[in-house]
Amino acid sequence: MAQEEISSRDLLHICLSTDGQEHWRDFVHRTQPLIASVIINTIRRWTEPAPGLVDDLIQETYVKLFANDRKALRSIKNEYENTIYGYLRVVASNVVRDHFRQPKNKADEIELSDAVLPPGPDGHEQLEFAHKKEQAQEILKSLSSSETYQRDVGIFWFFYEQGYTAKEISLLPSVALTVKGVEAVLFRLTRYIRERLKPKNP
Repeated sequence: MAQEEISSRDLLHICLSTDGQEHWRDFVHRTQPLIASVIINTIRRWTEPAPGLVDDLIQETYVKLFANDRKALRSIKNEYENTIYGYLRVVASNVVRDHFRQPKNKADEIELSDAVLPPGPDGHEQLEFAHKKEQAQEILKSLSSSETYQRDVGIFWFFYEQGYTAKEISLLPSVALTVKGVEAVLFRLTRYIRERLKPKNP
């Protein structure tokens, strides 16, 4: 069977199980266009993308993914075909942000006046957001000007669609937030979407 016929989900599983160089080359070949696209689009928030810089940040993204015996990739709950792509978007966008600014405490990016935490991923809201995913995605697009947009949207769907807990999300190398920071992002986006999903009074 041709290698291209293997799903990305199965390919990643094979790569992590056998460590065959041929499979890893195919993994890089498949994922590099997505990573390059995310990097180019994220760079444009600061400057015009230069080919050399794009190549360097692509390389840095793979360094993060492959470090410590592919720890970042092994942390993915590889249950769905698109999970890996959502994870790669978050990693690539964070690599660019780390390049353009010094790491800092991101607590000042979170505005949270309530102590209420988001519901567990098995609750009613998970089903509601799954049924209204397209609406939720459109609502979230209105936040795309935010520097943390890619990270925050990644956190939201890891929680509501993939079933990650806030603690598991905080352990992802690409997120760089505490558990409370992840919970704050989830609460803020959940509230933002819910307010806009409310039926408007005539």
